[in-house]
Amino acid sequence: MIFRKATEADIDAVAEIMASASARLGAAGIDQWQRGYPNRSSVEQDVKNGVGMVLSEGDTILVYGAVIFTGEPAYDDLTGGEWLRSGDYACVHRLCTNEIFVGMGFSKHFMLAAEAMAAERVGSIRIDTHPDNKIMQSLIGRLGYTYCGDVVIESRRLAYEKIL
Repeated sequence: MIFRKATEADIDAVAEIMASASARLGAAGIDQWQRGYPNRSSVEQDVKNGVGMVLSEGDTILVYGAVIFTGEPAYDDLTGGEWLRSGDYACVHRLCTNEIFVGMGFSKHFMLAAEAMAAERVGSIRIDTHPDNKIMQSLIGRLGYTYCGDVVIESRRLAYEKIL
């Protein structure tokens, strides 16, 4: 497996993966990614900004996510708790797994690679998810993230941080 920056050649495949992930969330009754975001334009912007990352095996994209080092404005308004540390951090957004590989642990590999990349530049990594997204909460918990409070991105999100 290779963890690398997404390229323009990856956009079509990633947009399909994202659409499938959105459909999975909707079918599970989770009101996350149900209003047209994220979408192909989100992926195009991630690639343009150099933050789109893929975990791939050969020509097959297993997992996609954006690993951002410029902050997340919504994280400035954390309620019900506090971040573990102040200062620069990385954050992961738009994490989604190729439908064929759901449940095989590849999201964990993506997150571990994102953490390793972040550890070279910052002291912590943050992520948020919908309160009903128990699968993502389970992944975050297994990886040792700490719930820090709530943020609003479309609606209420549970916000987590891990010291690197």
